[in-house]
Amino acid sequence: MNRASGPPLDFGIEPPGPTATAPLRPIKVLRPCMFDDCPICGEPATTEEHVPPQRLGGTKMTRTCAACNHSFGALVEADLVDWFDDAWSTSSFQSDAVTGRRQTSRLLRRWTPDGKFVFLPEGSSDPAVAEILAAGGDVTLEVTPPDQNRCRLALLKSMYLALCIKVGVPEGEPADRLRAELLAVRDAKRKADVPVSPLALGLTVLRQWGDPITEESVVLAELQPETGPVLGFLLAGRVFVSASSSWSEATTAPTGRLVYQLQVGAPVSGEVASVHPEPPPQQVRRRRQA
Repeated sequence: MNRASGPPLDFGIEPPGPTATAPLRPIKVLRPCMFDDCPICGEPATTEEHVPPQRLGGTKMTRTCAACNHSFGALVEADLVDWFDDAWSTSSFQSDAVTGRRQTSRLLRRWTPDGKFVFLPEGSSDPAVAEILAAGGDVTLEVTPPDQNRCRLALLKSMYLALCIKVGVPEGEPADRLRAELLAVRDAKRKADVPVSPLALGLTVLRQWGDPITEESVVLAELQPETGPVLGFLLAGRVFVSASSSWSEATTAPTGRLVYQLQVGAPVSGEVASVHPEPPPQQVRRRRQA
């Protein structure tokens, strides 16, 4: 972003600090396989399924029943998308400048090379949020981060469907347990009712921060850490999910709201100079940075 005064502001999605890395060996690109019966519940497969979810870059790779397709989208996939985008869907700002707590649109969290954060609103927000930020001073930001259990359950579903595409619908243990945990998600009435899944939490998950490794939706791949090879699937060229789990009795606390106390300075104007990857022209807008 070019600012009216001062040096340009450069930021990206990769967080600061050290990260764990491991070589990845692609093995085979998977092609669509359309089942007659839903691989999760066995009912007639009536809907085309994106693997991984379309918002992560997935394409139509197989078929499931309507219940197994749509329930995951409503209950767990939003948390996966927020984790993938490093975003907070529920957030609000509050200060003495405006009465009450004011809701924002989805906030994308980005980082400068020297480790400072930048929030980018995605969509519309309460107009009073701009007043709060323009006034500066002490500002309270409340956010709800993505729920890790629901995020991992969405990845568990994509991994399982990828496995079915590769080898057919597996039988016996541990496949029965895996399907049982997926069906428990499908049958939940609301997000709060989604049970904790030790199987999903025990998956090995890594993500690529830079350009996609491949443009293919699903690739059978082998992660090669120092502890030994891990077979799994590379989803949309960016997320590796193991085809096995630690089967731990892992649990996770329910996601709660986080509260940040911010010291906001005077607003400055700027104009987007470049975006990578390059978006459609209509998505490049003039922004105001607080």
